[in-house]
Amino acid sequence: MSRTRDLLITSFNHSISCNTKQSNNLDGKVFVLGAQVDNFGNLVLYAIGTDLSGAVLTVADLQTASVTVDGVTYNTNDNPELTITAVSGGDKILSLGLLTDYSKSTKVEQPLVADILTQMLGSMPLVYEVQVMTFSDELETQQAWTEDLTAIKAAVPADHSFRNKTALYDSMGVALEGDVDTDGLIERCRPAHMLVMFTDGDDNLSSVYTDTGLGTIVNNDRAIVIIVGTSDAKIDVLTTLAGNFGAIVHVTDPASLAVEVDKWASSLNNMVKFTLDSSLNITGKTVSITIGSQVVEVNPNSHCTLQP
Repeated sequence: MSRTRDLLITSFNHSISCNTKQSNNLDGKVFVLGAQVDNFGNLVLYAIGTDLSGAVLTVADLQTASVTVDGVTYNTNDNPELTITAVSGGDKILSLGLLTDYSKSTKVEQPLVADILTQMLGSMPLVYEVQVMTFSDELETQQAWTEDLTAIKAAVPADHSFRNKTALYDSMGVALEGDVDTDGLIERCRPAHMLVMFTDGDDNLSSVYTDTGLGTIVNNDRAIVIIVGTSDAKIDVLTTLAGNFGAIVHVTDPASLAVEVDKWASSLNNMVKFTLDSSLNITGKTVSITIGSQVVEVNPNSHCTLQP
């Protein structure tokens, strides 16, 4: 399959938060996770979201959306050129990197991380491949890219009784770009790239990557980086690492992380597929999705086409 791909993604610079952190959150956000051109030349967009109160948008909610192409609006009631259907298992949509900080400084304990990730994976439709990675002073791949959910879940509760310094930037850099031993996230030929990372943002060992450099890599790929941290997290650093398309789950009580991650997982479980007929010839045209009062502009560039 080709590795040349470009994502269709909505831009956002918001933090997911709870408890005392309410100035920026996930409420009222529709995300276009990615896009691909299918074997018939149709453009397919994948979307999730929440309403203004923070409730997850269901498949039925998302099916009320309309799509505007160069000023012409299409909806599923009146226009056969647009269909909006629930995503089901079998579609190869998402490359999901799981990266956990097990250094001395992190305050999120291993069993909690394992429980949260297992919960998230169990809540999502089986449309993903996963690579499980952990780091302290160096990156370790617990499970290379696979669609095997049993193998993925078995790799999540990695045993890291010994904790050392923190090479956060270098570990994230390799997780994204890869090296001789690791196939990086942004090299994967799927329409959506997502990195879920548990870390406090502390780095005292990296020598190759910087936080600003990583932010540039994330933005260029249009990857979605979801960073999970507690009250001691360095929010300015995490905001840079999340980039223009990511978000931060930041809570005071680590036990509250599961609630926030479950919201994200529930939205993924209600993912829908927008299919725009090839007759619309969207190349070079302005495209936006409207649902309620929310309007999400997307930029249909060239996309990775998965071969059968």
